[in-house]
Order: sequence, then structure tokens, then C-alpha cells
Amino acid sequence: MQDLAVEQVWLTVLQPSEAATYDDVARIVGIEPLGKAWTEISRAEARTLLTRLLHRSLVYQAELMPLHRANWLAGDFIDAFGLYGGRFATNGADHRWTPATDYIMDRGLVVMSEIGSGIFWVADED
Repeated sequence: MQDLAVEQVWLTVLQPSEAATYDDVARIVGIEPLGKAWTEISRAEARTLLTRLLHRSLVYQAELMPLHRANWLAGDFIDAFGLYGGRFATNGADHRWTPATDYIMDRGLVVMSEIGSGIFWVADED
């Protein structure tokens, strides 16, 4: 039987003074800074992405948790950085991405706001 668990997860929340850029957040958690390869997305796109990452594994698309729970947790994470404003970035859109780890696949979300910064990143192997 295949092991359907995600290989690695990074979840970090930082104070406003700890990071000024997406690359700062990446360095703090130990993933590759992406420079101009970051893709900024809207708050709604950020919630959709995070819901997808919580709901299904990257490689096999195996269900990790029910969709309604993933959507609820994604909303709570994003709202923790304020209900308005904030900036959101990921390492790619759709099926194209810039790797930030040495794993086969990785995807994630970086949130930056006046309240602080946060990252939820997952990496998976085949």
C-alpha cells in the first residue's frame, strides 16, 4: 500500500518585525528564496490554494481531510493576519511552479500583513 502522507510541512507565524519580504519568510523556515519567481495572488486565490493543499496530497491527490474542514482551516489561517489587506504569494500557478525545496513537488502560501507574516508549505515525493 502506498504511503499517502505528505512528506514535509512548514507552518510558521512571524511577528511584523521578523520579515519584510517573501524571501525573508522563506529563509527563516529553511526553504529556497524565490526572488522574482514569487507569484502574488488575491486573498480569494490564497484561500482556494490553501484549501487545496490541506484537502489533497500533491503527488497522488489523496484526500487528507474533508473539503469543508480544509476550507475552514484555510480561512482561519488567512484571517489570523487580518480581515482586510495583506499580501499573498505562492511559488506558481496551476501546474507550473518554481521549486523551493529538494522534494519532487512543493507548493505553499506566504502571507504578509501589518499583523505579521506566515507560511504554510508542503512538499511531497512520488
